[in-house]
Amino acid sequence: MSAWQPIETAPRNGRTIQARIPGHGDDNLISYEFIGDDAWGWTFTTDQEPPDDWTDGWCWAVNDAGNASTQPTRWKPAPPSSTATEQKEQSHDPE
Repeated sequence: MSAWQPIETAPRNGRTIQARIPGHGDDNLISYEFIGDDAWGWTFTTDQEPPDDWTDGWCWAVNDAGNASTQPTRWKPAPPSSTATEQKEQSHDPE
């Protein structure tokens, strides 16, 4: 089992990770994705409800109401059976 690491060290390549989000638990499966217009952000990769202060399921520095979004704080690799997409990514991973 992997230890929790600071979110700043998380992969930012679309890979699903397990994340700790304050007030939202530590079973969150998210990835850092391209949104458009040179914008990137955290989003859920499974059918989970995001925190209320995320805009349309995306974690921004500031949400559409002008309030800070709750940022993930810790991460670790997602469980192997987390999603079919993650399993597919791992099968193509050179590691």
